[in-house]
Amino acid sequence: MEIRKGPYGHFVIKKIEDIDSVHCYTREIIEENISGHMLPLYIIPTLNHYEASYDFSGLVPLNLTRPSDLSKINKLRKALGDLLLFIADLPDYLLAPSSVTLDDRYIFSDEDYSELKVCFDPCMVEPGKLNISSLIKTGLRDFLNSETFTEVLDPDEIDGIIYASEQNDSELLKDEANRIKEPIKEETNKPELLDLPMFKVIMLLSILSLIFSITGLNSIAIIIAAVEVFFIVKLRRILLDKPQITIPKNTNNTKKQMLFGGDSSNGSSIDALILTSKDPVSGTEEKKAIYTDKAAIGSDRFLCDIYSPDKELSPIHAQIKKVNKTYYVSDLSTDNSTFLNNVRLEPGREYEIKSDQTLMLGKREFKIEII
Repeated sequence: MEIRKGPYGHFVIKKIEDIDSVHCYTREIIEENISGHMLPLYIIPTLNHYEASYDFSGLVPLNLTRPSDLSKINKLRKALGDLLLFIADLPDYLLAPSSVTLDDRYIFSDEDYSELKVCFDPCMVEPGKLNISSLIKTGLRDFLNSETFTEVLDPDEIDGIIYASEQNDSELLKDEANRIKEPIKEETNKPELLDLPMFKVIMLLSILSLIFSITGLNSIAIIIAAVEVFFIVKLRRILLDKPQITIPKNTNNTKKQMLFGGDSSNGSSIDALILTSKDPVSGTEEKKAIYTDKAAIGSDRFLCDIYSPDKELSPIHAQIKKVNKTYYVSDLSTDNSTFLNNVRLEPGREYEIKSDQTLMLGKREFKIEII
């Protein structure tokens, strides 16, 4: 990638070797910019190839900015938290988190850090990258440990984000993002008087000054009093010094999960996928459970694990597969009428599915629950 500046604006340019690799659906999502985090994208033909051109006019690369005070640090923390929440939701739009360019040279903001803007690759990716764990191979660790965030994130917060990504746990990533959005408060870590050697010196000088005054040695008492005043002024400066800004310790249980693993109550153990739908004739609710590594859904009772007499369904309409406790669905219908969250699936391609999503087969809607 490279940055070009011209009379019509500032752009990040990425070379595209094969125009057929540009995914039309992804490009439409970028143009709609649902979250507001994506930079405007233009596909420009050149003599030998195409270029993806991202417009960042009026913005500044993140690596060229540094928050100078607590208010700006908090604004950058909030902007980063919002960006992580946006990334965590990408699989729900059937977009790959790995398509976000995680490099502070190509992430942009205004001077107030009101929002972070990113380059999103419109080219097609493998279905296996439609999950949070794909972030690890895109430079997430280096991005969070860059100088940009030296005063913004503490090591526990960075470890929590990386751990959530490694575990492919979008909910945990959202929890970490929301904690980062919380503002840092100033802590007045002023030292106790009795613990200061200078305070003890002042007390000793006061006693000596009093003793010499009583014994009539006023000249010595005056000298000691002058030294005492000097130390009092110095002590006052220490006590009135600007309080330090400290990032609060992470009190969540992410670190405990990283060290000891999660318990069975946190929902991380996936044993079955439940499909809930309503019978179109009787209106009664039906639940179908999938416990196996692979299950077919369709209108042929002999070929399918989950059978439905719905005439809108193909004999084998779709297949659900489990890989390492993650479920995927693929369209096998004759009319390409399989939808996940109202998005039509490409035939033969596997898409990760999660709880609370809806799977539409023909005109039959199924609510997904993973337990």
